[in-house]
Amino acid sequence: MSTLVLLPLDTVSFDAELPLAYQPQADAAAIAQALLGTRLALSILARPADSSEQAASLQRLEAKLDLALELALQQRYPQAGQPTPCRVGLESLCWLHPTPLDIGSSGIISLQPRMPSALTVQLPLVILQCQPAGHGYAIVASWGEHLGDAQADWERWVFRRHRQAIGRKA
Repeated sequence: MSTLVLLPLDTVSFDAELPLAYQPQADAAAIAQALLGTRLALSILARPADSSEQAASLQRLEAKLDLALELALQQRYPQAGQPTPCRVGLESLCWLHPTPLDIGSSGIISLQPRMPSALTVQLPLVILQCQPAGHGYAIVASWGEHLGDAQADWERWVFRRHRQAIGRKA
């Protein structure tokens, strides 16, 4: 992964290669629709990772529901985009983009936080930085307050992935 060309974020973050795609110029209706599915995806991502926290019968039921959800999501989101080097933070994201994006412009990024999975998070973003990097551009964008109550689920997921990345380095 090209972590050297990713810009730093001023928050807890982790580096990954995730399928993502950026769609510029999102309107209010597109943002509302994107956030509806994102809240559900974040509740799934943020649930406890430790299986000892749940009873065995509940684990089996959740596995069946996860399979049904995955099959339904594969029909709707076959793949958000190509696996792209990115740095994921608590309120911002940096990724490599093939073309420059205007600072202050907005859009929606679709990313699939688990591979291989069709579980897709769509975040309305405002572009904060755009700098040449390698054969493309390093983009830093933030979603601000758009996630609302789902921000806590996002933060749990980012902290979990951050701790896993530290554990792999040790």
